[in-house]
Amino acid sequence: MRTAPSRTPRAGRPPNTPKPVVAERRVRLDLDKRRAQLLELGIELFSKHAYEDISIDEVAEIAGISKGLLYHYFSGKREFYVETLRAASRRLQLLTIPDPALPPAAQLRAAIDAHLRYIQEHGAVYNAVYRSGVSIAPEVRDLLEEHRDVIMRYFLKTIGTPKPRPLLRTAIRAWIAMVEGASLDWIANPTVTRDELRELLVVGYAALLAKTMELDPKAAAAVKLSGG
Repeated sequence: MRTAPSRTPRAGRPPNTPKPVVAERRVRLDLDKRRAQLLELGIELFSKHAYEDISIDEVAEIAGISKGLLYHYFSGKREFYVETLRAASRRLQLLTIPDPALPPAAQLRAAIDAHLRYIQEHGAVYNAVYRSGVSIAPEVRDLLEEHRDVIMRYFLKTIGTPKPRPLLRTAIRAWIAMVEGASLDWIANPTVTRDELRELLVVGYAALLAKTMELDPKAAAAVKLSGG
């Protein structure tokens, strides 16, 4: 009786070896984590130093990595700056998400309070975005508009009007501009307390909304409001 010839194992991946996609996913997660750490460093640096006072060599040195590795994540200092501001914008968006468990008025106060706390901690970055960001990198203009659109959607969802009538949209955009202007003034002149500024912004929002409802009854019919 002839025995079956033994087969030489085929070259390649050994049995039970995880598929390459698993390793690739782990590498990607590690890269994403390192990039996030660099952006955190960027927020810290630009909170303390002006754009022109920081070099890409210094960023790499402080991060403890080679300049070549830093260039793996960002094409240069300008992209690092823009992506740092984008990360700061996203953090602020997350901090100011309205809590649906609260009534609208309480949601508003909580969101403004979170915004102002962020300003107290990262005023220099906020100031950089709104005062000099566009002059350094024109892409910052789109970043600002993206941020404003997110805030607009937050408040439209809170009042139950995902598609606002023109006057309501204008009123909310005007209030967002008021928040930005008041925040910048507060950074430059921090003599007003956070509670005082929060209440000023709350009253400004309520007044704009009330006047909008008066001028456009159809907008009033679409808005859900409750006290709190």
